[in-house]
Amino acid sequence: MVRTVLVATIVAGTLVHASAPEPGLPDVLGKAAEYVAQYRTKASGLSVEEQMLLSEVTTGRPVPRRLASDLVLINVQERLTGYRDPYSIDTRAVRERQPRIIKALADPTMAAWQQVQGFVKEGAYLLMSNAVLWYSDPVLALRFIEKEHQPRMTYKLEGRKKMNGVEVHGVGFKENREERKVYLIDTPDNPNASGRIWVDAATGAVHQTELWLQSDTAVARVTVNYAPDAKLNLLVPRDASHTFEMRETTGAITNMGSGNGVRSMKFESNAKYSNAQYTPIDLGKITK
Repeated sequence: MVRTVLVATIVAGTLVHASAPEPGLPDVLGKAAEYVAQYRTKASGLSVEEQMLLSEVTTGRPVPRRLASDLVLINVQERLTGYRDPYSIDTRAVRERQPRIIKALADPTMAAWQQVQGFVKEGAYLLMSNAVLWYSDPVLALRFIEKEHQPRMTYKLEGRKKMNGVEVHGVGFKENREERKVYLIDTPDNPNASGRIWVDAATGAVHQTELWLQSDTAVARVTVNYAPDAKLNLLVPRDASHTFEMRETTGAITNMGSGNGVRSMKFESNAKYSNAQYTPIDLGKITK
């Protein structure tokens, strides 16, 4: 009799779970936007060690580049951005290893902020391509679910799965296309974006982002996974995978005679993030 009751209870629980209604898209978008707005402030000053394995795969024998960097998230004019400061390539030091960005912005001034931008420019060439430089920021995709940008997008719910022990729902998005439009990621090649953001419908927390960017000269595919950090009580980037393609006109002779040739380059990379640390950074406190 007891066994029968237990089986009936389990079956009933399973049926309730299976028939649980899908959350409404407006509710998910609202909670996700609120979460990202709060995350911008909470995560400003979050630093992680990034280990990136970057390869140019245009040729049949790619040689991977192992790039180690400090990556610091900073909220700049209501936009969270990852600032990368490489310290070694293929285990060879390119600078003295110290948290230069965090130190410079501990007491922010305009001179310190300009110094940080100089740090980032110093190491930019190590990323081998503008597409890698522009689109490998792990928090870039969060912009596409921010409240102010939602009118620029078309959204739909696209499935559910479990991540980090919670159920998350996929929010697919496409940036609305228009002629002569400047799209949200305002880089020189002006790419149009689509993708998917995996959201905990109960809290709005983002556990994974998938971003697909395409322009006349570049294609990028970026997936970022987040994981909870118990010490910081925050979801932080855990790992990322990237594919980048660049096309440029060479002006070379083509097999059809004179004219412009097109050279293509393709890069693949994987990044892992570890040793998350937090030092609050508020650029609103900048003094001259």
